[in-house]
Amino acid sequence: MAEVISWDNAKQRGQLDDPRGYAKIFVDDERGAERLRMHVSVIKPGMRAHDPHQHDGEEIYFILEGEAEVTIKDEAFTAKANTAIFITPNIVHGIRNSGSELLKYMVIIAR
Repeated sequence: MAEVISWDNAKQRGQLDDPRGYAKIFVDDERGAERLRMHVSVIKPGMRAHDPHQHDGEEIYFILEGEAEVTIKDEAFTAKANTAIFITPNIVHGIRNSGSELLKYMVIIAR
């Protein structure tokens, strides 16, 4: 099966740590995905979606707009638009909007 999901048709959920931010869920188990998840997060300046965390699957952040502070283990660095960050399983990682504009980034997770 194949499916085309537009921005307007993706389901939306709030962010834990940014009550004004949101995520657009494009691919998840409700759409029939077995091993992949994909969403786009939109975060206000100075905020993050949630605390740094770790999980069993590989993950990719792709910065679409804005500037992010990305933390992997104990190291932090800045990432701007058109940058991908690949995170291996079971590594503590997080992302925060470190800019003055909205941060919009895609998240792809393999389970």
